[in-house]
Amino acid sequence: MYTVAVIGLGSRGRNYGGHLNAMPDVKITSVCDKYQAKIDNVKSAWKLDDKACFTDEDAFFAQGKVADIMVIATQDKDHYGHAMKALGLGYDLLLEKPVSPNIAECLEIEKYAREHNRKVLVCHVLRYANYYRKIKELLDSGVLGDVKLIKHDEHISWWHFCHSYVRGNWRREEDTSPMLLAKCCHDMDLLYWFAGAKCKSLSSYGSLSFFNSDNAPEGAADSCFDCKYKDECIYECTYQYVGRGCKKNKFPWGTYAFSVSPKKADVIDALKNGERGRLWSRCVFKCDNDVVDCQTVNMEMENGVRIVMTANAFNEKDHRHTEIRGTRGELIADDTGSVIELRLFDKKKKKIIVNIIPVIKGHYGGDEGVTKATVDMLKGELDPKGQYTWISETVESHRIVTAAELSRRRGGEKVDMSEIPDIER
Repeated sequence: MYTVAVIGLGSRGRNYGGHLNAMPDVKITSVCDKYQAKIDNVKSAWKLDDKACFTDEDAFFAQGKVADIMVIATQDKDHYGHAMKALGLGYDLLLEKPVSPNIAECLEIEKYAREHNRKVLVCHVLRYANYYRKIKELLDSGVLGDVKLIKHDEHISWWHFCHSYVRGNWRREEDTSPMLLAKCCHDMDLLYWFAGAKCKSLSSYGSLSFFNSDNAPEGAADSCFDCKYKDECIYECTYQYVGRGCKKNKFPWGTYAFSVSPKKADVIDALKNGERGRLWSRCVFKCDNDVVDCQTVNMEMENGVRIVMTANAFNEKDHRHTEIRGTRGELIADDTGSVIELRLFDKKKKKIIVNIIPVIKGHYGGDEGVTKATVDMLKGELDPKGQYTWISETVESHRIVTAAELSRRRGGEKVDMSEIPDIER
């Protein structure tokens, strides 16, 4: 029997824990979250007794090593402290991304794990999704010839962005991470993986262009419940989470952030009266958010591949769109569907169908893939040719974001990657 401890029982921690708990020969032995309600949500399903459940992280770590591996799915700025404590106790880790907003902390985790022979697998789950693995397979086959340009767009839906990055946990850089790291370190990891080389230099532009007080409608209230526009505003909180009239709710599962119960009456009560819920009933133009809502990054990789990456909040649906151009043809992929288009020069267009799981069910199967890799790690049955997201691989995506944020703050100035600390071998 392989054992797992979990700290952080938000959406990601419950997801990874749920996948692991469903696997044969795996048992979750201890959990920690500062909110008792989140513990109560998993306690029965994971067959935990009171002694195995903690709201105090000091008491949780004071147990010592009580499992083979620890899942760390806490807030971004807590990852470093929790990871170092767990590694010090002898745990291997499944660590939620981003590893840390501070590149020095990322490097310290990598160094400690390497020097103490500890394994740290990072939850860059898109690498485990069949859709993106097929793209990588095609690139490695050489069918496109030499890759020259990759254009990749992270389209964040307007309703998802206002939930997470205007009202929600990732709205302020000081408290968590820059938006590019919190939302797009997935993408930077994919692009580094696709290019097959590290970044040489880059430039980036970005700003908080829309979700600010300059764009508040005249006379808008601070709270949706008090606002004269509540019956027409697309960002109005009850429309977002429970629906309005004949219009369905835009973000039904988002209620996990502030309400224990998904029932309509309970959700509305939490939005009106709950300490956390009131954060999600604020006018999106009158919050304390400061992360950017539109950003571009231009990269030159060490092997000469050029990459243009964008992230923005102005889309109807969440999706990623990728175009890769080589000397023999081009590849067009959009993960809203299961089709990859291969357009080789002077040949008929070819459609490649990839069986994928909808994103809402776990990043196109990537969530299940990374937890399967975790169990393989526990069993010592890793594929020697497998593509795993070890901490040593993850450092590069975090270095790229660090450089991009440096460039953005310098007004788009080109940044050489030699400015950004790297792994010392």
